[in-house]
Amino acid sequence: MDLICRFVFMDGKEIGESIDVYGDHLIIKSSDKFFGVPLSAVKEDGDGLVLEEFDEERAKEIGEKWMVEKSKPVSLEELEKYGFGEE
Repeated sequence: MDLICRFVFMDGKEIGESIDVYGDHLIIKSSDKFFGVPLSAVKEDGDGLVLEEFDEERAKEIGEKWMVEKSKPVSLEELEKYGFGEE
């Protein structure tokens, strides 16, 4: 099941878009916030994803942790390792 770049719904309303899988959590961008919802609470519904019951406070914590981890600056050495930078 492809989980990335899909609209996410909860209680019949669109709440955001799925942007990453982080361990056993789906990262959802909702407005300017990020949430880490357990994959066990994510169900497919046509082209979208529907969330079942989950701990919303824990999802906020995981989303914040993901954001901090993904926002770390990248060193020049890391960029060069992936083919970026001067030749």
